[in-house]
Amino acid sequence: MWYILIEYLLGGEKMKKKTRILITLMGLEIGGAETHVVELCKYLSKNGYLVYVASNGGIYEKVLEKHGIKHIYAPLTSKNPYKMYSAYKIIKKAVIDNKIDLIHSHARIPAFVSSFVHKRLKVPFMTTVHGVYSTDFLFKLLTNWGQKTICVSEDIKSYVLNNYNIKEENTFVTINGIDTSKFSPETDYSDLYKEFGLTDDDFKIVYVSRLDDGNCNMAYKLLNISQKLYDIIPNAKIIMVGDGNKFSEINEKANNLPHKNVIMAGSRTDVDKFTSLSDVFIGISRAALEAMSSRNIVLLGGDPGYMGIFREDILEECFNNNFTCRNTNPLDENSLLNDIISVSKMNEDEKDKLKDFGQKLIFDKYSVKTMADDNIKVYEKLLSENNYSYDFVISGYYGFNNSGDDALLMAMINDIKENDENARIVVLSKNPKETRKLYGVDSINRFNLPKIKKVFEKSKVLLSGGGSLLQDITSTKSIWYYLSIIKYAIKKKVDVFVYANGIGPINKEKNRKRTKEILSNVNLITLRDADSKHLLNEIGVNNVKTIITADPAFSLKKCDDEKICNILKDENIDCKKNLIAISIRDWKNASKDFEKVIAQKIDDICKKYGFTPLFLPMQYPFDLEFSKRVISKLNVESYIVKKQYSGEILSGIINKCKLTIAMRLHALIYSTSANVPVFGIVYDPKVDSLLKYTNQPYCVDISEVDSQKFFDEFDNLMKNIDEVNSNLSITLEKLEQKAFLNSSYAIKLLNKEEVNDENSWN
Repeated sequence: MWYILIEYLLGGEKMKKKTRILITLMGLEIGGAETHVVELCKYLSKNGYLVYVASNGGIYEKVLEKHGIKHIYAPLTSKNPYKMYSAYKIIKKAVIDNKIDLIHSHARIPAFVSSFVHKRLKVPFMTTVHGVYSTDFLFKLLTNWGQKTICVSEDIKSYVLNNYNIKEENTFVTINGIDTSKFSPETDYSDLYKEFGLTDDDFKIVYVSRLDDGNCNMAYKLLNISQKLYDIIPNAKIIMVGDGNKFSEINEKANNLPHKNVIMAGSRTDVDKFTSLSDVFIGISRAALEAMSSRNIVLLGGDPGYMGIFREDILEECFNNNFTCRNTNPLDENSLLNDIISVSKMNEDEKDKLKDFGQKLIFDKYSVKTMADDNIKVYEKLLSENNYSYDFVISGYYGFNNSGDDALLMAMINDIKENDENARIVVLSKNPKETRKLYGVDSINRFNLPKIKKVFEKSKVLLSGGGSLLQDITSTKSIWYYLSIIKYAIKKKVDVFVYANGIGPINKEKNRKRTKEILSNVNLITLRDADSKHLLNEIGVNNVKTIITADPAFSLKKCDDEKICNILKDENIDCKKNLIAISIRDWKNASKDFEKVIAQKIDDICKKYGFTPLFLPMQYPFDLEFSKRVISKLNVESYIVKKQYSGEILSGIINKCKLTIAMRLHALIYSTSANVPVFGIVYDPKVDSLLKYTNQPYCVDISEVDSQKFFDEFDNLMKNIDEVNSNLSITLEKLEQKAFLNSSYAIKLLNKEEVNDENSWN
């Protein structure tokens, strides 16, 4: 039930990680490939991807910025070796700094440069081929179409397979996806009328293209026929949209025409307005498809060839060449002029038939969604074949056979996978082999510095926790180890999340200073109790978002009751007895006769209330040996769990008990999670903090075990046991909710999203 509540509070659905895509292309000026990339980026960004774009820049930069897509300048338009090397360094840095999962290149130079980044960093790399390029020896040397290749038409796929050493199984075909909501006949273009002095009476001929060498033959043809066109259709206006290295020359010729019926609009981002206002549109490829989406009559023509008025009878040929007019009739002025005149003479029924056919084609086959989904399928295939990066590195006290910390790790992994089963996790562990086997995630030795360096270079978020990692009551070495891991992660541009920690005690001044210095640079801190937050404030960590949640172990799923009964039977434990769980440990600051004293207290309590003690060791072999020594001093019958079990099973075993007496923090957590009241023996401030946080006030300090207070406090607990049980149920539900928030925040941080704490019930 509480999972549903958390999903509702965090947006109605489980959090999913966002794959990080770096798209490289030559530039962002007006052009078919450029528009293809921009539409793809917008769709990906809107649908759960973190998108970065590297290019030489251009007019579409502002469009990307508007949609929250970061642009990185890289000189990707030149074959100059110096500039290509400069672009290589920029792209390599972008991949490392932004922890990119996959590079997707468009055009030959960006693909060539990106291929070296792929070879150096092993980051997955793919391309989209938008056209047919020279296959001369030198150009072939500059060509690398990646591990996967997407072609925008069948004829380009044939070109790629015939000319490059690429397997067909790694080659895919997509379309030029069109944003039909943007390129629509409903688009308001009234401001263009005012800007260019147009009226409804004008017969508006719109041509959209880059005006570069080898790409502007149509522009010259239109200039050449403009006088004849004016003589036949006096109200005709030719509107050319686009820029390039031939723009100035074409613009000058247009200005020198005596009849002034050619308008040079230049580079624009509002192409949709021009396609919407036109009476006849001239162009190829994406531009032609955008015009059809705007419900225009289209003349297919450009430098590659000429196909004339787009009708159903040439559809198959258009599919074959992707509306580019490749391998068709050469462009000639007479055909162009005659087709324009023909359109001008059509009645409304003839025009509507052509417009409706073109628009329906776009709706049926050329949506942005279809194009983007084609790309996403290839992304998923490529990423599934390349385990390149990690989403999370988990650093904690793992691999030491400590039940509490093992339960933490299990809960953290389960909660993250509950959000996104595809999240990639690596754990720093004392026993990597065992960690891999038990938890089904990657693991490396927590002291293997070369492997740690390699992992951090390709990981996105460090989860430091959970548990009481940052304290010096154990030793200074321990706190310095965990702080050093955090500091190194920050150096490698890995985001750091101090995850559900209990902070302190931190007694030494040098440790406090180092903690302040390093934690002040992390991204997010969640804590399992208020005392930890007070300590951070005290030592000066005040500039980092800090949220009180709960220990991850509170989110552990409940174990099947039948399984618990079978385990108890296997351990020769009679679950029909009136059991009281006991979880104790040896402690350096306890009295010399602590074993004898605690045994006497357990004896007296069990005799008075009819309990049978069940000892639950948390850390092996230390707790097991200590518990056996205490048992040897008991007079009452007792049981002990000899084997090691997961936190879920230990919680299930405690659920068979009426009460828990515990020193170990996670025995207290398991008991609370099992809805079983606890009596705490406080040997460490973290135990006291947890008892306060869980509203369980019945406890004694370890120094008070050999005192009347022990019995008084225990008797008070037994007198109020019904009220304690009732309050515990309410507390547990809140703790479960808070515990699961940790993993949701982790996914938000991974996705570069803002973490808000209004749902943390502080």
